[in-house]
Amino acid sequence: MKEFLKTKTVTYNLMSFTGFKALLLFSLLAESPKTFTEINEHFINHPYLHEAISIDTLRVYINSLERIGCIIERTKKSEGSKYVLKSSPFDLKITDDQINSVVKVYKSISKNISVEDLIYLEKFFFKLAGIIKNEKYTQALNDVSLLSNTDKNLIEDLMQACRHKHTIIIKYNSPSSTVKNIEVKADKLEFTNSKLYLYGTSYEYNKYTSYLVSRILEISATEINAQIDAPEEIEVIYRTNISQDELFIQENEEILSQDEEYTTIKIKNSNKFFITQRILSYGDKCEILEPSEYRDEIINTLKQMQEIYADEK
Repeated sequence: MKEFLKTKTVTYNLMSFTGFKALLLFSLLAESPKTFTEINEHFINHPYLHEAISIDTLRVYINSLERIGCIIERTKKSEGSKYVLKSSPFDLKITDDQINSVVKVYKSISKNISVEDLIYLEKFFFKLAGIIKNEKYTQALNDVSLLSNTDKNLIEDLMQACRHKHTIIIKYNSPSSTVKNIEVKADKLEFTNSKLYLYGTSYEYNKYTSYLVSRILEISATEINAQIDAPEEIEVIYRTNISQDELFIQENEEILSQDEEYTTIKIKNSNKFFITQRILSYGDKCEILEPSEYRDEIINTLKQMQEIYADEK
């Protein structure tokens, strides 16, 4: 200690080399499985050691690690004859209750973050899975993941297209037809009912629409400078008596007025289906004010639905 305080350097005389080399071996195997040659080369090139070790010396260090609770195995010759750290007393442990807590955290956070942030969140949780090495934890993540069956590289390419509002051609596995190419001006990626959708303006129908990302096989082309005429938007005004604390206003909506009983909202979209979907999601807590034609259309739709269920009875 006096020598170190005086020189501020670590020298050969200051080190317990058996302990140091055992710790060095532990750090190497914690990174990844290693062959004897790889371990030996690291010892030779180490700034404090600069010396080779024999296979017998390596066994001494392995025995030292096993005495403190490490389990180290050597793979077959056909698998590279690598030393593998199977477990150690320093492994991160997780209980079933803690796994359930992670799942709850994921579900809570994933409801209110962007797709980009969700990708970072999943990368973090699955990186922990590699450290924890608990099959229950990994399976729980796969079960709750909103992106488990989706190509992450494709998602990142779609995010890039949405960020720059690029026109892209997607190869889409349509449920009503065979695989086809669709030209769309990308706008945003968003979850609806726990499923990821690409939203954008369709060239074919000249209206705002959505595509289930799990059905997108690839982006076959990107036309950065492509132009598309803005489709004509439909404008609907409705009111709802949902409490202001529970009301969530979408990007294409605008609050016109609020009082103690009602919130009056204007919604605009080129796709009537999205507006209808939004209106019906309120159930009996919503009333269409205008236009009168659309109001009559919804009333007729609801009457037809009522007749269907009445006939079933």
